[in-house]
Amino acid sequence: MGGAILRFLVTVAAIPLCGEYMEGVHITELSQGLLMGAALGLIYLLLRPLAKLVLAVFNFCTLGLLNVVLDAFLVWTAAGFFQPGVQLDNFWWALAVAAAVNLLRFVVDLFSGKLKH
Repeated sequence: MGGAILRFLVTVAAIPLCGEYMEGVHITELSQGLLMGAALGLIYLLLRPLAKLVLAVFNFCTLGLLNVVLDAFLVWTAAGFFQPGVQLDNFWWALAVAAAVNLLRFVVDLFSGKLKH
């Protein structure tokens, strides 16, 4: 349970950090960036497992690339809800944000003991 909360908090914090360090991610209001991170954390918690289940056969055929596209689409969609405060230049920046968020979530899983060596 603590790992899920920590992953959620990392997701919330990752969006403003991406806005600070990535050229194609523009966050004009910190509150909008934090809200987008919270929305993305909820989307990752609720919709992502369901979408992965539905797309499992296609994911097998694409050797896992569909997961990458799915995560970028979820970031792109979440950014669309917070459009005046959070803007992504194009889909590739959504892909970069998704990669950064997933990398941070992986590190949390690694240190929380969820991943076995």
